[in-house]
Amino acid sequence: MRGWLEKLPKTFTQQGEIIYEERNQIRLMDGFCVKRFCPTKWWNKLPYLVRKPKARRAYENALRLLELNIPTPEPVAFIPSRWDESYLVTVASPLQHTFYDFRDGNIAGKEGLIRDFARFSALLHESGVLHLDYSPGNILYDHIPDSHNANGLTSRFQLVDINRLRFGKVSPKAGCRNFCRLWGKRDFFEILCAEYAKARHINPEQALRWTLAARKRFWAHHPHEHFVTDDTFSVGVIISTYNNPEYLEKVLWGLQVQTHQPKEIIIADDGSDNRTKALIDQYSAILPLKHVWHEDDGFRKTTILNAAVQATTADYLIFMDHDLIPRRDFVSQHYRHARRNYFVSGGAILLPEALSHALTKQDIQSGNAFSISWLRRHGVRWNWKLSKLWRNSFLCALLNALTPANASWNGGNVSTWREYILQAHGFDSRMRYGAEDREFGQRLENAGIHGIQLRYGTPLLHLYHKRPYRNETDWQNNLRIWRHTKSARLTATDFGI
Repeated sequence: MRGWLEKLPKTFTQQGEIIYEERNQIRLMDGFCVKRFCPTKWWNKLPYLVRKPKARRAYENALRLLELNIPTPEPVAFIPSRWDESYLVTVASPLQHTFYDFRDGNIAGKEGLIRDFARFSALLHESGVLHLDYSPGNILYDHIPDSHNANGLTSRFQLVDINRLRFGKVSPKAGCRNFCRLWGKRDFFEILCAEYAKARHINPEQALRWTLAARKRFWAHHPHEHFVTDDTFSVGVIISTYNNPEYLEKVLWGLQVQTHQPKEIIIADDGSDNRTKALIDQYSAILPLKHVWHEDDGFRKTTILNAAVQATTADYLIFMDHDLIPRRDFVSQHYRHARRNYFVSGGAILLPEALSHALTKQDIQSGNAFSISWLRRHGVRWNWKLSKLWRNSFLCALLNALTPANASWNGGNVSTWREYILQAHGFDSRMRYGAEDREFGQRLENAGIHGIQLRYGTPLLHLYHKRPYRNETDWQNNLRIWRHTKSARLTATDFGI
């Protein structure tokens, strides 16, 4: 393999299939997995005067794990560099799943799998290994036939992304804290901690307390990646659509990977043909979809939104359109900022037409499409609006406080309590396209329900499209209704729910 390896830095981007791309990139090449580590950031260069390159550490750690009989993909070679890109080559793993499957906690045979994983983790820690990034994407698993098990299956695991390991004694408390990055609902951790405690001969209730406390601390500092909640109120998402199943499917791809899954997703359909219904039927087994439809009689978004609101049972409602792709923390950010007597107003970034159609499921679900560098490589020019994609919570809070834009009800990225919508009698059915959302927001403001600005930190990707339904007559009529609502300080409409 020497000739192939020596050419790899120059030929990497022309070979194989991309299976992961964010800061680093992983490609599958003829039975081998090749990971390209990104160049070292300038503020990290000093430690690498004495620290081994990531690829070398991952290679040597893999050999050490295998000596301890801890499964990881077999290492083949590494190409090191302290400052530039480095590469790690391993045999491709045969395991098909990661622990991201526990996003919503609903997978077949999960109790047995969790118990197997708890025993695997106990073995890992008893062997003196602490994975410093013990997160869902770095734990591979699969079921293999086992005639000795009651269900005929057992679980097999492998660890990946192992450049950050610590070798030495791992106390039970440190082991429980090591679960802080994992995803799952409370029942996942109850089963996990009980079995882990049994394997390490400690009190299961104490193990659960250590784990839950560590998770709460960790995710308070990483809210964009996952969401920890006690589910104190339910969330619904309402998506307005009309005859664009191509774009609607992209929205559903984004909703599939939300860190906080909504209780229900209502498709408010303003008279689409059977293609939209077929798409909804296809995804109903995956997502909690409900289709609310009326006949096509021109632009009647306000009417179908009212019907969608009446069809929901969720306490808190998030509104979006079929041309707005959510980042995976979209629902959780609205949930986090929900307050009594407020609505939450987010932002969006308009994509060019070609990229709007070219976005793939992998681009959306991997999060690549929400990376500024990725967007620029795909033809999006830099402008200040791209800063809405920043993930630093301090910077986002600062920019939201400083922006001169008002926190208005914008219709495409906004949320509030269902009871407030009903109190306002929903949307004014007299209004066609143009300011119909702002008129509704004005009634909320008149009732003392004000906006929380989330222009930065909760972005949607706005897919390009034309607006053939826009006309001056409807616009002027809507402005007249909006001005009357404002001057008369109306809090409800006689033409809604």
